[in-house]
Amino acid sequence: MLNGIVTIVGRPNVGKSTLFNRLTRTKKAITDDEPGVTRDRIYGPVYYEKKVDVGFMIVDTGGFETEEVRYQPFSQNIVWKQTKFAIEEADIVLLMLDAKAGVHPHDKELLVYLKSQNKCVIAIVNKIDGAEQDSALLEFYELGLDEILPLSAAFNRGIENLLKKIKGSLALSGPTKPIALPEGYLSVAIIGRPNAGKSSILNRLVGEERSLVSEVPGTTRDIVDTLLKYKRKSYLLIDTSGIRRRSKILKQLETFAVIRSMQAIDRSDIILVVIDASEGLSDQDSRLVNLAITDHKPIVVIVNKWDLVPQKSASSVKDYTKRIHEKLGNISFIPVICISCKENQRVHKIMDIVERLAAQYSRRVETAEVNRILKQIIQEHTPAITRQHGKRIKFYYATQVSAKPPTIAIFCNVAKELQASYQKYMNKKFQVLLGFDEVPVKLIFKPKQEKDG
Repeated sequence: MLNGIVTIVGRPNVGKSTLFNRLTRTKKAITDDEPGVTRDRIYGPVYYEKKVDVGFMIVDTGGFETEEVRYQPFSQNIVWKQTKFAIEEADIVLLMLDAKAGVHPHDKELLVYLKSQNKCVIAIVNKIDGAEQDSALLEFYELGLDEILPLSAAFNRGIENLLKKIKGSLALSGPTKPIALPEGYLSVAIIGRPNAGKSSILNRLVGEERSLVSEVPGTTRDIVDTLLKYKRKSYLLIDTSGIRRRSKILKQLETFAVIRSMQAIDRSDIILVVIDASEGLSDQDSRLVNLAITDHKPIVVIVNKWDLVPQKSASSVKDYTKRIHEKLGNISFIPVICISCKENQRVHKIMDIVERLAAQYSRRVETAEVNRILKQIIQEHTPAITRQHGKRIKFYYATQVSAKPPTIAIFCNVAKELQASYQKYMNKKFQVLLGFDEVPVKLIFKPKQEKDG
C-alpha cells in the first residue's frame, strides 16, 4: 500500500529523473545531459523494502524556471505550471540541489516559494559522488536550512538515509489517504503522431490539465499515467509521446521516447489511436493499428480536429470513416469517432466506446456456446482436404481459454495444415457470432490425435 505523495523539485539537470529512476527501480523517466528533458509530471511507486508492499508515490517534475531563464520552447511557462500542480498535491517536497554547480539564485527562489506553500521540505544535495564533494555540502547551509541530506543518485549513495527520512516525515505528518490502483482496472494507451492532440484529449477526459498541452509538436516525451473513474469503473489512461517513423527520429532522446510509447502499447488493454482530421490516416498510423492488432488489442481510431474539416455535410463522418476502414482492410471492424477537442465535440463519447470495448475484451463465453458456433462455422464452409496427408480436417471441440484478449482453443486432427485463409474465415466468424464485434479474437489451433479403431 502506498501512503503519501513525495514530489521532487529543483533546477534543470540537477538529477531529479535519475533519483526518480533510482527510487522506483525503473527507467521510466528519461535522463539526458540536456537540461529540461522532463516536461510532464511522472508518477511511480516507491517501496521501503523490496519484499514489503509499503511505501509512497514519487513524482518527477520539470525543472524550475523563471521568466528570464527558460529551457523549454513554449510561449508560456507551462512546464512550471505542471510542477506547481505536483507541489500542491504533495505531502513532502524533495528540494534537489546540485553539489557540482553550487548554490544558485534559483535555488533560493524555489525555496522561498516552497515555504510560502507551507510544505514539508527535505533538502537533498545531489552529485556527492566522492569524499572531495563532501565539503561542498557546507555551502548550501547559507540557504538557511536546518538539515541537508547528501546523496549521489547515480551511484546509489545516501539513498537509504533519504528513504528513512521520508518514512519518518510521512509518519509525523499524520495518516494520509492510501494510494493504490483499484482492482479490475483497465489500461488505455493514447498513441499517435506528434501534435495530433493526444494530451488535449486526456485533459478533456479527466477534466483538468493533467497532461502538458502545447502547440509545439512532440511536447510529450514521458509516459504519463492518470487514473479515471467512469461509470463506477476504473481506467488507467496512458498519454504517450508522438510516434514517428524511424527515419524521422533525429535525436537519441526522441528515440527513447518512442521506445517508451511502444512499451505503453504492450502494457495497455485498449489503444486509442489519435489522428489529425486534416491529414487523414497515414501509413504510419496504419502500422500502429496493425501493431496493436498483432497483439490482439482493441483499438479506437479517434479523428481529432474535426472542426478544421471544410465544407462538411451530413454524410461527412460516414464518408471519412469508410475511407479509414477501406485503408485498414481486414481489420475494418475497428470503431472510428470524429471529434474536436478544441470545440469539445463528441469527446464525451470516447469513454462510452472504451467501455463497450472493455466489456467485449473481458467477456467469457460458455464452452457449449463456443462449440455450437464451431459446428455452425463448419457447416457453412467445410475446410479443404489437406495437401500433405490428403485428409479432411476434423474439428473435435473448442473452448475459450482466457479473456483479455478473448482466446479460443480449437482442437483438430492436423492443426499445422489448416489453411491460413480458413483460419481467417474462422476468426471472423467467431468474432461476429460470439459477440466480439469490435475487438480482435485470438484463435489457437491444437492437434488432437484420433483414437485407433
